[in-house]
Amino acid sequence: MKHAGDEEYLVDAAKTALGDEQVLAAGIFGWQDLVKAQLVGGMTGATAGDVAGGGPLGAGVGAGVGSYVAKEAMAREHGMTPALLGVVTSSAIKVLNWDGEAAGDEVISFDRSSTDVHISRMGLSRIIHLHDTTSGGEIKLHATAAPYLSQSKPDKLVLHLLAAPD
Repeated sequence: MKHAGDEEYLVDAAKTALGDEQVLAAGIFGWQDLVKAQLVGGMTGATAGDVAGGGPLGAGVGAGVGSYVAKEAMAREHGMTPALLGVVTSSAIKVLNWDGEAAGDEVISFDRSSTDVHISRMGLSRIIHLHDTTSGGEIKLHATAAPYLSQSKPDKLVLHLLAAPD
């Protein structure tokens, strides 16, 4: 994913999108609900590829295409891009659409002082559940902690700030 491991680029992109807000960290995340769409799309695509006479190769190609199409469709249906820019400022946690080059529209924003943050582990992934106790807004994001992926470095900084008390 383009620029996913470049902390400076991601912070600059967040600053450009947010204007005067002081950006402490930014990283690329996924909306956790997209994992469900990816699995269903993959299974559907694999079955279609196999039924179409493609055998194991057709099933594999079908699974890949089905996963991608389902993930893109579900994100678009909810006004999101498949990749999201998670941003921590001194007072807020913001989730912005990410097109690979620049930050887009704000998906959701949380006041840091009223947001419960729960980070859980799932293999080399981290699931971040953000819940604003005042507004009721919430989202679950997926981060990587895989040391061999460049994306893990910016994600780790965002996770550190989210886990730290104000």
